[in-house]
Amino acid sequence: MLRTGMFVLRLPLRMLLLAGCVGLVAGGDRALGEESLAKRARAVRQVIAHRGSSSDRPECTLAALRRAIEVGATASEVDVRLTLDRQLVILHDQTLDRTTNGTGKIGSKTLAEVRRLDAGSWFDAKYRTERVPTLREVLEVGRGKIDVLLDLKEQGEVYDRQVAESVKKYGSAKQTIVGVRSVAQARRFRRLLPKSRQLGLIPDPDSIEAFVEAGVETIRLWPRWVKAEPRLVARVHRLKVGLHVNGSNGAPKEVAAALAHRPTSLSSDDPGRLVRTLKAIAGGRE
Repeated sequence: MLRTGMFVLRLPLRMLLLAGCVGLVAGGDRALGEESLAKRARAVRQVIAHRGSSSDRPECTLAALRRAIEVGATASEVDVRLTLDRQLVILHDQTLDRTTNGTGKIGSKTLAEVRRLDAGSWFDAKYRTERVPTLREVLEVGRGKIDVLLDLKEQGEVYDRQVAESVKKYGSAKQTIVGVRSVAQARRFRRLLPKSRQLGLIPDPDSIEAFVEAGVETIRLWPRWVKAEPRLVARVHRLKVGLHVNGSNGAPKEVAAALAHRPTSLSSDDPGRLVRTLKAIAGGRE
């Protein structure tokens, strides 16, 4: 659930935020009044830090994960990849070039080679000691403090079993959200980690019903899909599953537009700002 009592907002600030939100129309929905907008903000159950708190820390590092915990996110998304020696590590891109001082595909490097790389200086020199974390480290740091959303960047039964075993050994299935990218993967993880939740990272809107039939509890819709076909939101809600909407900055205008779709889950590169904005819209008090 959305945590309360963590941020104190003065009433004038809340009024200013609401003034900028009320009346926004998104995805063909009718204008929302203050009461309706506040109700929808309170219905958001999951605030997900995208690649950790990636607006103020180097993405997909333990620093970003710890910051997500600190600012009150309820979950942190991490991208799970394999090294050459089949070790599970956290990196968004297939290649090391953008977020480390290494080059080439991560799948062509051993864990030992990857761990020698600097994964923080590209963002700021003060993070030069950050390394590409292993899945084990993320699960251990997050356990008991935050849900971990696993964005599974690989496919195959061997990979899925390896991920599941890591969760069982180092993390908590109840605090794990599996970001599944195929119906087969969703069914497999329902067997491998029955106590975990699933977020359907569906390849296209035509897949909505198949993922839900496989037991996926929440469906992600890209804003561009909804813009092209507003009825997608109603399709998800009719199936009585959660709706996840991606965001980036957690600003009032962006959040209000997302709330028009009645999401149960939102994400942001700036989870602290998203938490504050939701609390202000929902009716935060001094």
